[in-house]
Amino acid sequence: MSTLRESINTPEIRRKIFFSCIMVSVLCVLTLIPIPGLDRSAAMETAAGWGSVGTVINILSLKALENISITSLGIYPFLVASIVMQIITLAVPKLRNLAQLGDEGTKVITKLTRLASVIASVVFAALYCVGMRNSVTTKINYWVAIVICGVTVAVGSAFCGWCVELLNNKGIGDGLTIIIVAGILRNIPHEIVKCFDTANVLGVVPGLIYAIFGTICTAGLLFLVLLINMGEKKLRIIFSKRTQGMKQMAMQNQVIPLKVTQAGIMPVIYAMVITLLPSAIISMVAPEADSAGLVIWKNLPTTVYYIPIFVVFLVFFTSIFSMMQFNPYDISNQIKQNGGFIQGVKPGKPTSQYLMSVYSNLNSADCAYLIFLCIIPMILNAFPIFSGLAFGGIGLVLVGGGFIEMKTLLDNAVKTEEDKLKQAGKDKRRKNYKK
Repeated sequence: MSTLRESINTPEIRRKIFFSCIMVSVLCVLTLIPIPGLDRSAAMETAAGWGSVGTVINILSLKALENISITSLGIYPFLVASIVMQIITLAVPKLRNLAQLGDEGTKVITKLTRLASVIASVVFAALYCVGMRNSVTTKINYWVAIVICGVTVAVGSAFCGWCVELLNNKGIGDGLTIIIVAGILRNIPHEIVKCFDTANVLGVVPGLIYAIFGTICTAGLLFLVLLINMGEKKLRIIFSKRTQGMKQMAMQNQVIPLKVTQAGIMPVIYAMVITLLPSAIISMVAPEADSAGLVIWKNLPTTVYYIPIFVVFLVFFTSIFSMMQFNPYDISNQIKQNGGFIQGVKPGKPTSQYLMSVYSNLNSADCAYLIFLCIIPMILNAFPIFSGLAFGGIGLVLVGGGFIEMKTLLDNAVKTEEDKLKQAGKDKRRKNYKK
């Protein structure tokens, strides 16, 4: 609460918070505007048949898919384009070198990602129209209605991607995290209603026990998520003094906090999107597929194949994002170049080995934590009484991790503004002294 209070009291950060709230509110309002060219009741029945894929896209679109809104695809195409671009950037040497050039390279990669997002919006809008081919209104020409539907959905999806970039540049933090957390929070009332439905089926006493047990488990798991996200290991780096002429120079000793969850929440998002991509395409293109292979891929989240595939992608993306945040080789080289050493560790090769060991331990702990919270609800979902919990663990990870990330960003923003004010005061005193 202190972080939020300090942020609101800082004019620059307050403007960013207000802008983020306005953007999320605009996206929520757009979820109420229906798609022209579709019979809404028939389209809602079609979207309801998309199963787990529809649930995920519904969250990523702030419940726009459920309302058959112009932003029905939400940020799903933008996410797919971002993942594909990151994989291509890592695989293509020219793009990898470009990404390492600093701001200039980042601008080029951002432009390419923006172009890929627009292309993905058009492709998924076409797939969406194919999926809704039996839900087109009969009031106008069939092909005119399909074209209007496709253009509207493509523009709505591209607009959502543009909102993510606006939130990144002018908001309080990562636009993807803000929209996804908002989508999950907006879906909470629906989950509460489902609890009441379950209580009606079980009876008053069993339903009450079920609700209390679910509330306690949810609160406990959310506390665990927050606790692990706040956990960190501190590396104390000591720099030796250097002699330059007649003076001895020394860098200030530093403490580097290394979070247990170095990768953040992006591995969960990326793993979920990639794993569900075949199911999303098949659900749209062939919703009534009856061949064995297509049925398995369409209903992948409800099969035994989903969990191992999800775990593989989760571990893969966790390792990549952890390396991006904490590269032991780069840190070892920086410490060596500045004449420093880690407290209790000998300089040189032992430092590199120690940092690699720390990275491995943190990455293993992060993977174990994400797998535990994401997979247990998926296993419980196999039991009828726990149906609907498949993405419950993922939701807790995203909400808890998202709030911690935003708190960290706000803390950094407050510190930056305080440093600016201090520097401005020093400059003012220096000018007055010169006068």
